[in-house]
Amino acid sequence: MESLGKMIAPDTLRFERILRGPIDRVWSYLTESEKRGKWLAKGEMELVKGGKVTLNFLHSELSPEAGSPPEKYKAMENGHSFTGTVLRVEPPKLLSFTWEGGTYVTFELEETGDDVLMIVTHRKLPVTAGARISVLGGWHTHLHILQANLEGRTPPNFWTLDSQMEERYGNRLNPRAETGMLIRKPAAEVYEAFVNPDITTQFWFTRSTGRLENGKTVEWIWDMYAVTSRVVVKDLVPGKKIWIEWGAEGYPRTRVEFDFEVVETGFTFVHIVCDGFSGDEDTIQKMEVDMATGFGWVLAGAKAWLEFGVRLNLVGDRFYGGRK
Repeated sequence: MESLGKMIAPDTLRFERILRGPIDRVWSYLTESEKRGKWLAKGEMELVKGGKVTLNFLHSELSPEAGSPPEKYKAMENGHSFTGTVLRVEPPKLLSFTWEGGTYVTFELEETGDDVLMIVTHRKLPVTAGARISVLGGWHTHLHILQANLEGRTPPNFWTLDSQMEERYGNRLNPRAETGMLIRKPAAEVYEAFVNPDITTQFWFTRSTGRLENGKTVEWIWDMYAVTSRVVVKDLVPGKKIWIEWGAEGYPRTRVEFDFEVVETGFTFVHIVCDGFSGDEDTIQKMEVDMATGFGWVLAGAKAWLEFGVRLNLVGDRFYGGRK
């Protein structure tokens, strides 16, 4: 499978593909209605700045293989159309035009020997995870079908491949930071350690404006880092679950769920899941790693305090003196 597209900014994706040339042939698959209709959409295109672009999508005609759209795309089963405007055109190397929903797409072509490097950049996308996953999956599928056409291969059914790619991009763009730890104390006691700041401050933050209660908003403060996080309590099930949304000022808010599972008498396994990350792909992946690592320190500190009464100060010492 070709390399995955990438979110290079929260509202911008990019794909790079090596296509079978020559460049004029690839250009024709961008600009000529019948050829474009083999992999993307038919429609006339006025190749001048300000020219009209018409795109008529009929995904079922992109492959001889049978397949039906999933429920969320049923409205497109019999086709989908929109018009745009040419923003830039430099044959046979660059084409840019507006797309549906106030977005716009740029195709850049560069000769690399007998092949052609195509860079597709789609800008001003909605920043919701669902929208990004949908657009990434769609472009990946269309470009795969373009490659198949240029190489004389039979392309797969659009909807079958698109569903596979949406699942793959969903797993990549909606990661969950997860960690867990066995603490040899009863669930009620471990739960209390996370809702009661008198205990939590022994292994995590340094101060809090109050105890966690359903529907309540509190602040957690890390004095050593001069960081304050606003914590909104979404749901508490005593001895079993804590669900919060949190985030420091200037940082994205994320969801965190703590589950307290009794695994044997007097022993509790604490499982922490954090999700809802936002930003470009590199930012999201960094947040996933940082959250999983950070909560690992929290659980190790909680275990030491609750089981042995030892304050390890892991969170405070990790970046001691600003060290990374």
